[in-house]
Amino acid sequence: MELELPKRLYAEGSEPRVKKINNSCRMELIRDLKKAMCAEYDDVKRDHVFTHIMAIAENDLKFSGKLVDSFICRQLITSKLHEKWFVFARTPLRFSLQEYHAVTGLKITRETNSDVVKWKNDGGFWSNLLHTGGKITLQSIRKVHLQEVHTWTRLDRMRLIYLCVIVGVVMGRDEKVSIPHMYIKLVMDFDKVRKFHWGLHSYDFLLSSIEKAMKKLGKKESYIFEGFSYALHIWIMEAIPDFGETLGRRVSDSFKG
Repeated sequence: MELELPKRLYAEGSEPRVKKINNSCRMELIRDLKKAMCAEYDDVKRDHVFTHIMAIAENDLKFSGKLVDSFICRQLITSKLHEKWFVFARTPLRFSLQEYHAVTGLKITRETNSDVVKWKNDGGFWSNLLHTGGKITLQSIRKVHLQEVHTWTRLDRMRLIYLCVIVGVVMGRDEKVSIPHMYIKLVMDFDKVRKFHWGLHSYDFLLSSIEKAMKKLGKKESYIFEGFSYALHIWIMEAIPDFGETLGRRVSDSFKG
């Protein structure tokens, strides 16, 4: 007897056509950081908190917006609040926090005593920006500040790398939008970065991005997709091995779908 599945977001064959997905998750920024600050980059790379993220960046995985968009259209309508279900070849596929953690290795447990508001002013670039309430974007970092980092302290250069990994990849935020000061305050203390629940935080943001994309399907020919899109992309390739063989090789055996 064939399994009865929940209703699809779009009936098979009626999926809207989208010409382009503007992917906000910028792996190329990580490679730019390596060129500009090789020594500091290696220090951050050795930190266990973003080990999987750095591995994905260095393996130069190609992103397929068409693949991600097609899967969003294959979504099943369920009452589950903190997971998404998709269908492929009549097989239901779950993308929950468990699968997300398996792909990213990011911390998913919240620490109750983690204070992200307090930070110590050391007179450096980031302290001055926070003290004056200044604004900064990933775009300005790429176009302006990467050319100036040689005048910064080594600590501030490392903070820049952590911040770009967080905002540019893990959160996959629009490069033209000002970076929330919360993230800058976090990178002022590397121990707080290691304790923060990046997996839970970024997974929720990715789900909200999928919801936004759903609302734009059929209305626009393109849309901005924020969040750690590569995590969803890798999960699809692991869940459907034929896609993985076509679009890229495994990053490592630690990535399980």
